[in-house]
Amino acid sequence: MPKYLKYTLLALLWGGVAAYLLYAGGKVRRHRAEQPVTRIEVEVVDSTSQLRLVSEATVRGWLARSGIKTVGEKIGAVRLDALERLIARNGFVADARVTVSYSGVLHVAAIFGSHMVLQRNKPIAVFGALAADCAGMEVVAEIHDFDGSLIAQEHAYSSQNVVNGFSQWRVMLPAQPEGGPYTLRIVAGNDAIEFDDVLIGEVWLAGGQSNMELELRNSEHADEALEDCADPLLRFYNVPKTGVINRNAENASSWQESSPENSGVMSAVAYYFARKLRSELDPDLPIGIVDCYIGGTSITCWMSEDALNSSEAGRGYLTRYERAIAGKTQEQFKLETDEWQTRFDAWNANIAAAKEADPDVTWDTLNEQYGACPWPPPVTPTSQYRPTGPFRAMLERIVPYSLAGFLWYQGEEDEPYCGSYRELLGMLIGEWRAIWSENLPFLIVQLPQWIDKKVDETEGDPMLWPVLREAQWDAAQSIDNVYVICTIDCGEYDNIHPVDKRTPGERLADCALRQVYGMSRIPVYGPTVLGFRCDPNGRVRLFFRYAHGLHFDGTTPGSRNQGSDAEPPSLVRSPESSGFELAGADGVFHPATAAIFVDCDIDDLVNSKVNVVDYNATEFGIPVNSRSIGTITLACPDVPEPMSMRYAWRSWGPAPLFNSDGLPAQPFRLNLTDHTASNDDGE
Repeated sequence: MPKYLKYTLLALLWGGVAAYLLYAGGKVRRHRAEQPVTRIEVEVVDSTSQLRLVSEATVRGWLARSGIKTVGEKIGAVRLDALERLIARNGFVADARVTVSYSGVLHVAAIFGSHMVLQRNKPIAVFGALAADCAGMEVVAEIHDFDGSLIAQEHAYSSQNVVNGFSQWRVMLPAQPEGGPYTLRIVAGNDAIEFDDVLIGEVWLAGGQSNMELELRNSEHADEALEDCADPLLRFYNVPKTGVINRNAENASSWQESSPENSGVMSAVAYYFARKLRSELDPDLPIGIVDCYIGGTSITCWMSEDALNSSEAGRGYLTRYERAIAGKTQEQFKLETDEWQTRFDAWNANIAAAKEADPDVTWDTLNEQYGACPWPPPVTPTSQYRPTGPFRAMLERIVPYSLAGFLWYQGEEDEPYCGSYRELLGMLIGEWRAIWSENLPFLIVQLPQWIDKKVDETEGDPMLWPVLREAQWDAAQSIDNVYVICTIDCGEYDNIHPVDKRTPGERLADCALRQVYGMSRIPVYGPTVLGFRCDPNGRVRLFFRYAHGLHFDGTTPGSRNQGSDAEPPSLVRSPESSGFELAGADGVFHPATAAIFVDCDIDDLVNSKVNVVDYNATEFGIPVNSRSIGTITLACPDVPEPMSMRYAWRSWGPAPLFNSDGLPAQPFRLNLTDHTASNDDGE
């Protein structure tokens, strides 16, 4: 354990006494502003046992250069900061960049810190609180260049309303281009807080549950990724995970540079997203990620109570929560939580140890040896899994930190109530944009493939994940500035946490590069159904956009390009492996044969009386290049008169359709009612 030493510099009480400091990391301990200076404490960690002698003249010089002249002089944190920098500059602090979360009456939101990335090209929100007796006080925020020159300055007054002992304030600095490193300085009265090594670039918030939370160190090829992750312009901030406000955790949180030592605890999806932005955008453009997620959380955990109460779907979640906690005491909540946490931690430790001993161990073996994961946790009034919990304790704590947009990977926990997910997703997007007061881009990861083995072998596929995927896709088609990436070619059987996070991370980056940053050369669209035509012989002809190089490859995730054991790329698929199904009037679906026709002509499309289902196609126009239009003919002898069809409509099943960009067709289902006949009657 490190030893701690407090060394007191007594201003002007020299008496010929020499001063000693240990060479190690430390920080000046700030006293409340406007206090007479009788001493300045420097706390250092004895990490090297190297004693350094500091002469009286040196100490006197430090004090004088910091503006401290006489005992009893009133001084705020401004001069203490100056003293701290002088001590650091003279080699007595291992890390000269010291972050202070608060000083005296002035408090800054925990997300602000040294090494942070601020959003470029839009007003920069700086916010926090003052002590109650300082309500209405002026707060000034400044950005300084490395030489101390002023880059930007703005001021505001804290609120006259005092809530929980604090008066909130917000300063909006003018928009700045990318750059840095800078110093951000906030001053209120005689109190000041300063953050250094501040960059300005692009900042994205990564939200959701466990698949967004899965850390880089636990992802596929983690060792290689960590070896190659050093990048001083890629930085991240992990919002402390909690269901109630935890100021101790907030004070301990900090921005981190991407490095082998730091990035292991970063979201793997967000890391690969940021890394690709760094490689494709300006090489000098900093990228910041705000990690704000908790595994196992419902979408309702990230929404306010007012929002949930505004809809029947949201009220259902609140009602179930209230029933779960009704009649229980705090002692019961604590006992249930402690018992569950003990079992959960033990299970995770056993799984981790087994995987370390045998990296190739299967989940069948793990489940047989250690049982299923003890989930869900008990519901309590302070649980991070309760509706609105993380919204209050995490999201609202970082609002309105200026952002470029949101990344969202969530939905698994809402499987039992998938029918209401589309409504709730739209409400969440609207609420997040409202509290940020900006129509920010919202990028969604459509759920990959997965099914629990036990459920698959006993009850069969409940087909609830396809409903969640459809909700995510529909949100992107119907809400402005919302986009979705398809990952139906990803996932693992019987493992809800697939370790391949590079694919979704880089597809999110591609989506941002094209839709947000305007890089039209980046391919982001998989084959997308444009319309259909039902032939008299019972066959269904589907028309696809983005169908260049349309082909079948593999079946389920992991089977593409896998040699002789995998079905090779082809233009025809048998019913069992096509992923397409047809149903007649009885509503019973049967697998269908699928055949790709690559010689579709644009005139054939226009003249074939196609029932258009993708009305967004009019926004892009129908490409005249015939290679961009593909057709697939479906046939099933068990369904002579098809009334509906679906593709990849399984939790886990065949999804083999791709284009030449290697992008998969998203799952979809269609009602095959012929709408062209009514048009003919009216002509």
